[in-house]
Amino acid sequence: MTHAQTNLAAVESPFPQYLEHSGVRIPFDDQIITPAIETAIRSGAFEAEEASEIPGIVVQGDRVLEIGAGIGFISTLLARQPEVTRIVAVEANPNLLPYMQRLHEENAVHKVERRNVVLTNSADKQMTFYLRRDFWMGSLSEGPNPYESSVSVPTQSLNDLLRSEQITLIVCDIEGAETYLFDGADLLGVDRIYLEIHDHVTGLCGVQRLFRTMTEQGFAFDPRHSSGSIVLFRRTSENEVLRPYNG
Repeated sequence: MTHAQTNLAAVESPFPQYLEHSGVRIPFDDQIITPAIETAIRSGAFEAEEASEIPGIVVQGDRVLEIGAGIGFISTLLARQPEVTRIVAVEANPNLLPYMQRLHEENAVHKVERRNVVLTNSADKQMTFYLRRDFWMGSLSEGPNPYESSVSVPTQSLNDLLRSEQITLIVCDIEGAETYLFDGADLLGVDRIYLEIHDHVTGLCGVQRLFRTMTEQGFAFDPRHSSGSIVLFRRTSENEVLRPYNG
């Protein structure tokens, strides 16, 4: 092959350099953006419910904790909201941190701190995270889907982070661990918790446990910003002001 042919082959690569979704430039890396994920991005289905609701759930001065930050797509959308002052993006999969940094840089995101830890209030210093081909299936659970490999990830106290960062909004997508993460957590300063429920991992008993925990912690299901498995819990108040019906 001649030098000219080599250059032509590089130019005619079948892989795009970037994808775009909701105004976010997503670098193409076939080790991260697998066919299933690429299809979801191109169709607009990738994190679509969350993307559409973010402007309606943030309030002035929000300090956000995103748990299960993935490739940095949601934290990028959060960072574009002028009401949000700071975001801590936590992701257990160490393979995603360099990619997340790249995506943030490509989109001029500056108010996000990335951390590769597992949040817990247990005494464990390390936890096992199970990696799967499509990153969105990675989890702290060996099942129900087969995993490719596992990695030991350092832990950080959820309560300590909530207090030190004065978190007001939690955004959470952690493949079933939402069922128990908030058991006994100190959520006093948190006003809203926006998360995805994974009943295929936890069963309906897990969903019941989550709702019970949220009720015990002083939160109510907010139907106006919830859709299917994407649910907003909002802290209740004795002096609640009723919201006009916007039907």
